[in-house]
Amino acid sequence: MITETAQAKINLTLSVGEKRRDGYHTIDSVMHSISLSDSITLERGEDISLSIVEGTAPAGKDNLMVRVAELFFREKGISGGVHLTLSKHIPAEAGMGGGSSDAAAVLRGLARLYGTGDSLETLAAMGASLGADIPFCVLGGACRCEGIGEVLTPLTPWPGLPLVIVRPETSVSTGEAYRLLDGRNLRPRDRTEDCMKALEDRDRQELYASLSNDFEDALFPKNAMLAETSSILHSLDRPALMTGSGSAFFLFPKDGEEGKKLAGELKKSHPSWFVETGETVGKRKS
Repeated sequence: MITETAQAKINLTLSVGEKRRDGYHTIDSVMHSISLSDSITLERGEDISLSIVEGTAPAGKDNLMVRVAELFFREKGISGGVHLTLSKHIPAEAGMGGGSSDAAAVLRGLARLYGTGDSLETLAAMGASLGADIPFCVLGGACRCEGIGEVLTPLTPWPGLPLVIVRPETSVSTGEAYRLLDGRNLRPRDRTEDCMKALEDRDRQELYASLSNDFEDALFPKNAMLAETSSILHSLDRPALMTGSGSAFFLFPKDGEEGKKLAGELKKSHPSWFVETGETVGKRKS
């Protein structure tokens, strides 16, 4: 039995291009791994099975973990199986890569369990066919993500930045989010290169100034709860941004102690919200 940690991600920037002929959109985004995570254990078996012991997630082939395990065995020509046990903590439909990070952890775990010797880069390329966020979640750390998210340029991560993660009691369909975005004629300026420089220079003020997400302008007029959450977080006078296509947000407190205090206040005033503290984390080791 082995255990893998599936770390959530946040988008520090997210600029969305026009829709391609295949129906996908190009993006330009800085993604960063964070400490909020799921835990997955893997045991050899005769077939592929999944047990969910904490939290909620799809079962069987509706779960990306099962499909990526099938892909791994097919690509490697291995006839064995695996029993997966999931402890789920990353909120679903939150723009935090919860399903993709679980799938990425399965790829890493299977390579260890069966001793295939695959590099993280090889596993990332393998997972790209099932989800554009899987390659980043395999590697972790910080990356510029282009194409539909699968073209990665590793960046210097900035581990240890304290965070407060907030998900209001609403969900956003990715398809609907892109539909609303396509209906807008103007997009904010792409701040990705500004963010990359801020990470390299370890400049907090420049990092905060570079935070940007095209989906905010598209979704907030149509989803009052998202707009209200953003307003509440910004009223705390700390940098805050929605991640991905929503519905989770992250806020940068001054330090960990302030983060705990703010999280406690938000939990008290909004008991139905998911609220957790965390921090950014570094790149995974091969």
